[in-house]
Amino acid sequence: MASLSFCSYNARGLNKPEKRSQILYRLHRKRVMLAMLQETHFKASSIPKCERGYYTTWFHSPHPDKKAGGVSVAFHKTFHPSVFSSEIDTKGRYIFLKLSEGQNIFTIANVYFPNQGQIPFASKILRKLARFADGSSIILGGDLNMVMDPAIDSSTGKSSISPAAQHRFIQDLSSLRLVDLWRVLHPGVRDFSFHSLAHNSYARLDHLFVSQNLLDSDPHCSMDGFLWSDHSPVYGRLQTRPPVARPFNWRLNDNLLNDSVCMSDIRSAIKDFINNHKNDTSSPPIQWEALKCVLRGLFISHGTRLKKERSAKLSDLLSSLRDKEALNKRGPSDHLKADISLLHQQILQILDQRTLCVRDKTKYVFFEYGDKSGKWLARALHPRLPQTHVASINSPNRGLLHSPSDITTEFQSYYGNLYHLKEGDDGASDQLMSDAREYIHQFGPASLTNEKSLALEDDFSKSELICVVNGLVTGKSPGPDGLTVRLYKLLVEDLSPVLL
Repeated sequence: MASLSFCSYNARGLNKPEKRSQILYRLHRKRVMLAMLQETHFKASSIPKCERGYYTTWFHSPHPDKKAGGVSVAFHKTFHPSVFSSEIDTKGRYIFLKLSEGQNIFTIANVYFPNQGQIPFASKILRKLARFADGSSIILGGDLNMVMDPAIDSSTGKSSISPAAQHRFIQDLSSLRLVDLWRVLHPGVRDFSFHSLAHNSYARLDHLFVSQNLLDSDPHCSMDGFLWSDHSPVYGRLQTRPPVARPFNWRLNDNLLNDSVCMSDIRSAIKDFINNHKNDTSSPPIQWEALKCVLRGLFISHGTRLKKERSAKLSDLLSSLRDKEALNKRGPSDHLKADISLLHQQILQILDQRTLCVRDKTKYVFFEYGDKSGKWLARALHPRLPQTHVASINSPNRGLLHSPSDITTEFQSYYGNLYHLKEGDDGASDQLMSDAREYIHQFGPASLTNEKSLALEDDFSKSELICVVNGLVTGKSPGPDGLTVRLYKLLVEDLSPVLL
């Protein structure tokens, strides 16, 4: 399984080529695929060339006026995700990227908090991030310029932020289902990412927050030393799912059933197939699957033919329309006006056929996914998630649990034990079995007579087959073979020797 390694680092300036080269080499040696850098000190008008070496793709949010602040996101030369959305701050405070890696869609957020007004800034940024992420998994890295828990995140045990403000920030993170990756993996451990030389004190200001569902992806988190800055890098790693090609599901275009040439070939193919396989010893299901392959190939062939004919006709009509309009511009006449109107109708008729085909495909998709778990259900449930979100649970045997799979297992164990009959409770067990037998006796399936049993074992007749097929509802999504109900209704007489 592939992995995604990332890092958040306040570099305190990357304008010097020597320092920038050393930091990027260190990140390369640590196998960092995605680097979130704060305080790059790039100026908007003079961003250095960074697209060489180990990290070849960069996104910058520099300070607009001076060499201060600024954030950047860098991709390793071996990391090639598809970035399909971005939001970059004009004041050098944050970068949001939405990208796909394998089967995963991530929202990457690199944020540099101000030294004052951290909580209002955090609320504003998290609201923007929620709109941008739109339900995708989030990886948020940055320098918060504040500690979340002074008791274990600060060597002095003090914080410039009030407890009420800290609680508000934690609630905002919880509403996005974000968890502190370092603290989840190292509960109670005192380690720091910032060293104040002036006060000789330490604090954990640099964080990596990830969506709670990513805790099931074998996460890792660690810190490095204070070498090029008074901050240390914070490294994270998650297991990702490799890309899987989506299977192509062929579906019959019902418009082909209106083409007389196509239907004539289909009926001839069915007749030839039946005649050629009269003495075939293979099983009927195999013969039916083989015939469906023949039919599918013919439908694809005629679909291609009709598409070429339609494209050629549309091209000719458009060419004629341009010629008629050119003549009408030079010398308007009622005759040319009528010809132009007729050409318009013919062109719109061809385009309407395509529109109807797209409409039918949309109906198929709605029918196929309307009652299944997937993207649509996820979007419908997304607004309710903050109210039902369980950030952590305190297990009597395993302590505080954060991983969604651990929380699910704990709930399952609790309710399994709650409704499980305890050993030795023979009275309750006997009563339960008695109630079950009475229910089965009262509402159980009725027995069949011998005549009905023999009738059910008889072979299906042609009249029964036609009756069942004619009773099917058209306009529904086809099965895995892609053949629609309308095809069966039109060809039930031809297909009956194979189906029976």
